[in-house]
Amino acid sequence: MADPLVRIQGAGPVGILASLFLLKNGWSPQSIELIDPAIDSPIPIHQDDPRILALSHGTLIRLQQLGIDAQVTRIKHIHVSAADHIGSMEIKTDRVGVTDLGGLASYSSLLTTLRAKARDAGLTIHAKAHDQRSPEIRVIAEGGLYQPAGSPSQDGMSAVRDYEQQAVIGWVTTHQTPSDTAWERFTEDGAVALLPIGNRYALIWCCAKTRADALQSATVQERCQRLQEVLGQRLTGIASVEITGAYPLGLKWRETLAQGNTVWIGNAAQALHPIAGQGMNLGFRDAETLANCLIQRGTAIEARLQDYAQRRRADRWAVRMATDTLARRAWVRRAIGGVSVIPGAKKLLGQVLMYGG
Repeated sequence: MADPLVRIQGAGPVGILASLFLLKNGWSPQSIELIDPAIDSPIPIHQDDPRILALSHGTLIRLQQLGIDAQVTRIKHIHVSAADHIGSMEIKTDRVGVTDLGGLASYSSLLTTLRAKARDAGLTIHAKAHDQRSPEIRVIAEGGLYQPAGSPSQDGMSAVRDYEQQAVIGWVTTHQTPSDTAWERFTEDGAVALLPIGNRYALIWCCAKTRADALQSATVQERCQRLQEVLGQRLTGIASVEITGAYPLGLKWRETLAQGNTVWIGNAAQALHPIAGQGMNLGFRDAETLANCLIQRGTAIEARLQDYAQRRRADRWAVRMATDTLARRAWVRRAIGGVSVIPGAKKLLGQVLMYGG
């Protein structure tokens, strides 16, 4: 019996991973349809996408199992501290028993690699529905950025929390070549992360909109000075700070993951604060779990999708609670120094960051 048609709306990393996991499980490529309305654009929309993805150790293992080289910069050390509070927390590979804590990759390069892998596997991305069969399984794998309360919603997700912050993203160069250490600094109005990738750092500065606007309008010298003030002597020699964009931060959540023959995964199911870099990793686990549930041949489609929703419940809630708590800042700033001396706390946090909730 032929596999039912799976139509995946959204040919981003999560949508493509879902299709590749289906193929790995023996699903026919003729019964998978990937949809991206912008696929025929003369210049790919993702080509100049400035986002940097933090891929956990578990995600890198999943990609390797699919024969995918994500070409990441490996992270072996994470240093976390808080302004105006004593103490810091360091997570190192030798303390959690792995060779790396994950890696960093540009969104555009990873998506290019995944789309090439999909083509090599016999999959085609279409601008609109191509197969004339009615889809027996409809996977929604495309989601947008958080929009503040009052903005029209087209995706049916609930806006749970407005963090009243902007994520300012960009690039930081230093006089010394970055090592394999990622830096995170909690400040009064948000977290600042410097993530080494290549010969520079990717910058994610979460802050109030007034500060975000000021950073974007500041001169390069002023940005360097402000960032140095935040970091203190932890990382010195800042040479330049380039801002590539900013977007509002909030928590969006879909309570019902499966309805009839339709299922939502990745950013179409949840949009989280980027403070722990777990959004894409959570979406990849969505993709793998969905493929494992769909392969239950002989079981009704609705039952397979309900099984998926049940399996994803605990992981989604654990990551939501962790990122939401971190994003609220005050409790975390007070706890950083204390957590660092609690036996096993750093190892536990490292396991969560590497493998998920």
